[in-house]
Amino acid sequence: MSTFHLFPKLPPEIRSQIWECALPTLEPGVHFFRAGCWTPRYLTPTDDEYERDDLDYNRYAMFDNTRINKTWLAVSIVDVNREARQAALRWAQGHHLQLCFPQERQELVFLRHYNLEEDTLYVTPGRWERFVQELMAPDDMRFMNNSFSLTSYIDRIVIPDSFFEEAIPTLRQMFQTHDLEALYVSETSLEPVSDGFDPSYQYEPSGGSIASWNSELQRFDFEAGNEEMDRTGWRQLLNQAAEALVESFAACRREKELSIMAVRLYRV
Repeated sequence: MSTFHLFPKLPPEIRSQIWECALPTLEPGVHFFRAGCWTPRYLTPTDDEYERDDLDYNRYAMFDNTRINKTWLAVSIVDVNREARQAALRWAQGHHLQLCFPQERQELVFLRHYNLEEDTLYVTPGRWERFVQELMAPDDMRFMNNSFSLTSYIDRIVIPDSFFEEAIPTLRQMFQTHDLEALYVSETSLEPVSDGFDPSYQYEPSGGSIASWNSELQRFDFEAGNEEMDRTGWRQLLNQAAEALVESFAACRREKELSIMAVRLYRV
């Protein structure tokens, strides 16, 4: 590897820009679903949604996104020099990342929290049944023998393509109690590490056809994708998923958008 010996003589603002260019680009991330992230919430008369005539309505089971495990990413310039570290820390602050030195890694890494507004939950085949069950009724003693409303705010999930066909029959059951805006299907199969300290992943479309719910026409519209990928069976699975959902969606006049697409996961 060659060394640029004149780098220290560059103007500080130029050096700062170079360090910033060496930092990774953060896109919406992927976090593993884990069971037991529900917490009770009770509406009070000060809440706009409070119902005076139906006290059961005021009991909620809410998905607590702060219980989702953080992911980590290593940024190499942190260890270069003080100037590089300062650039990395400014970048991390802008992305709400936390610097730490975990024993599991024995190096400085940044921790990434689950962002409810844009991140995606990865549901492994082994956790799928529990995921669907919890969306219908959280398995928690605090909710036993009580009426309650479910509020999860989970808008995006990703499952591996090797499991997609098996999951299709349960999609209708899941949508009975919960509205997603995106169902991603990954060509990569992941498993969480045993200590829950997972590396950070992001995703991007992998080029296959996309099914999108058309609320005005009450049907799924299809956007053509890569023919080679569609020939591998992706388009056929996409059609099966749409057929499993279209009748129930039309019956309830679903208005919320939904996209089903294939994605590629990659490490940050």
